[in-house]
Amino acid sequence: MRDFDVRRILIDPSSSANLLQASVINRMGCELSDLENPGQILSRFNEAATTSLGDIVLLVQAGPITLNVQFSVVQDLSPLNAVLGLTWLHYMKAIHSTYHQMVSFLIEDGQIDLYDSQLAARQCYQIVREVGSSKEGEPLPEPSNAFDQ
Repeated sequence: MRDFDVRRILIDPSSSANLLQASVINRMGCELSDLENPGQILSRFNEAATTSLGDIVLLVQAGPITLNVQFSVVQDLSPLNAVLGLTWLHYMKAIHSTYHQMVSFLIEDGQIDLYDSQLAARQCYQIVREVGSSKEGEPLPEPSNAFDQ
């Protein structure tokens, strides 16, 4: 995104918005005061309503394809840096497979497959687990180990 290698991105086909954490914007050298349309309410985000800090359009490159993507910037996506939702999948003409843990799309020269990182997924899960158990007093269930190999 915008000449930065952003990691810990969730592809979420159930999200109607593309989300970006405010700290990523700061690391890119952008000012939060430059965001447009501040104060939008995002429902069902983190199981609660969250107010967007504003919107920003960034170039996002996936494989050889680069698209302008509009993001709603939020203060805390922890442990994620970004969520690419249904609109991004649609414009990429991509297929999202939770079973294969990948996103695929066609280009002139063939097919591009983007695979998830099991290590990053486990690290994100562990962060959520630690935060969740400290907030509610009950630990989250253990993750499935089906893709350990």
